[in-house]
Amino acid sequence: MKKTVLIYNPMAGALRHDLKQIEKLTSALEQQGISAVSMPTSHAGHATELARQAVADNISMIVVCGGDGTVNEVAQSLVGTETAIAVWPCGTANVLADELRLPKTVDGLAALIAENQVRTISVGKAVKQETGWQRYFLLMAGIGLDATIVQNVNPELKKSLGKAAYFASGLNFLFRLPLTPFSINFNEQCHESTFAVVSNAAHYASVFTLAPGAAIDDDKLNVCIFNSRSRLVYLSYAALGVVGAHTHSPGVVYQETGSVHANSNDEALVQIDGDVMGTLPMNFEIVPEALRIYAPPISGQRRNR
Repeated sequence: MKKTVLIYNPMAGALRHDLKQIEKLTSALEQQGISAVSMPTSHAGHATELARQAVADNISMIVVCGGDGTVNEVAQSLVGTETAIAVWPCGTANVLADELRLPKTVDGLAALIAENQVRTISVGKAVKQETGWQRYFLLMAGIGLDATIVQNVNPELKKSLGKAAYFASGLNFLFRLPLTPFSINFNEQCHESTFAVVSNAAHYASVFTLAPGAAIDDDKLNVCIFNSRSRLVYLSYAALGVVGAHTHSPGVVYQETGSVHANSNDEALVQIDGDVMGTLPMNFEIVPEALRIYAPPISGQRRNR
């Protein structure tokens, strides 16, 4: 049988109350001739460590069960390697699953793997030049407003309410409106902003389409910046963002680019694929064709522009 490693987050939304789902997945994989060794994560960064060891052991495929944060951790060790990632979305938002139309059932994932449907996607990279720190992102990096919302999500509410916990944090943020302005540079222009999304994918937080022109397998980042300090204006951005109609609104700039630099005199927060990862200054760039992932094929040609 083909051997693989199954990395799962036991605290992920769909697994927290039903870990027997892992047994169902391993059974479904066995029926496809795949023997999986299950490895639960126990702390932040553990999935990266487990994936790094699997790559060193010449494992050709890693199955990940968890949310976008767990997938992001595993991807840190797989970018630039031949080891492919297969994702069973079990988290709160599962934005990557929406972006790639990944199967939501164990049988669907097992069939996708058996059919060897592998795509190569691009990833974004965030870098702090002064320290050499870097982090890949599959979906997006959010600066300012949304990172502050993520930072202030109540963990207990997240466990009980799921996505609604983020909306509760967002409403609390809008009530207080503690904005941290920053500057962001791309395409030889400098802009002032209170919220920016550097996107590798169109979907955002499972509800919004903040980068409607983005494609996860092209060679560009899509940047959307907002520069308002009004509660009502941000509520209008949110309403329009559900269908991606915000990009022509006053106070919004939306462009493609290959690299971005953001800076702040204060400590503007940055979240990457849903987890807060630090503060500005930070650079962002695209890494084309960086990660192999099991996903249904797309119609048409790769959108390299």
